[in-house]
Amino acid sequence: MFENGFIDNSVQFNEVEVTTKDNNSFIRGADFSNIKLIHQFDSDICVTSDEHLIKLHFSLEGTYCYQPLRHIKYLVQIPENHCNMFYYPTTEGKDIFFKGNAKLFEIYVKPILLKNLLGVEFENSFRKLKEAISNSNSFVLWDKSKFIPPHIRSKINEIIQCPYKGEIRKTYLESKLTVLMIDFLLGRQTSKLSKSNVKLLNSDYLALVKVEAYIRTHLKEPLKILDLAEIAGFNATKLKRDFKKVYGMPVFKYITALRMELAKSLIIQDGASIAQAAFEVGYANPQHFTTAFKRTMGYLPSELKPAIQ
Repeated sequence: MFENGFIDNSVQFNEVEVTTKDNNSFIRGADFSNIKLIHQFDSDICVTSDEHLIKLHFSLEGTYCYQPLRHIKYLVQIPENHCNMFYYPTTEGKDIFFKGNAKLFEIYVKPILLKNLLGVEFENSFRKLKEAISNSNSFVLWDKSKFIPPHIRSKINEIIQCPYKGEIRKTYLESKLTVLMIDFLLGRQTSKLSKSNVKLLNSDYLALVKVEAYIRTHLKEPLKILDLAEIAGFNATKLKRDFKKVYGMPVFKYITALRMELAKSLIIQDGASIAQAAFEVGYANPQHFTTAFKRTMGYLPSELKPAIQ
């Protein structure tokens, strides 16, 4: 329950982890004082709020749904490594977690804060959201949740792994959250996806989600179109066409982007050498990796090394 927590200039976020053990599930999150045992998966948790909130949700691991209790037909489904934004004028709903471990990152803001943050861009880019708020109607940014772009996931990791404490921590998180929200809402890649009207059968969409999950968990291995098409149950042409519709870029460009973001994290967070990072993301030749990294990121991986000293 969120009570007395949201003032006009407040942004709050949660990092929630759900783990399973002995057919039971445990949840740990910023707004839970202790680890709490909840029902056997599939599980749902009732949530209430004393404010109408806009919620940005990122499913880092596992699949998540939100169901307002007074709008039975209004269901938000967000698969693993996907995100969405929604507004719920009701004060009661259910967070639904499906079988398996889950890790999610959520940002809560009051509508007035989003208006103040985006200014005229709120009027231009989020007219439907503004109308929904004015009429106390539910709103979902995307009918089918979008993938989390690698650079957005990198920003989330920076927030989760905040190295500071006290007032500096507060300042750091406020700045990082502000940048994350602006990049998510108005960034070039996100705006491109928002404007694209992707019409796919839900079964095809879920097949692409399955392919994307396979890619993320097999970045160290060779990834071939024919193998990915077989996972989806598509032919190669349909896979390439529909993947670009949903993920905003060709399959191999997406694979390279994920590999470079993972390599960046390995170098900065884990202190891996360039050769080690290259190997972990599927490059036998460090020079080939360096060339791909420079082409994708705009700078050499060696420039990351001072960040860990």
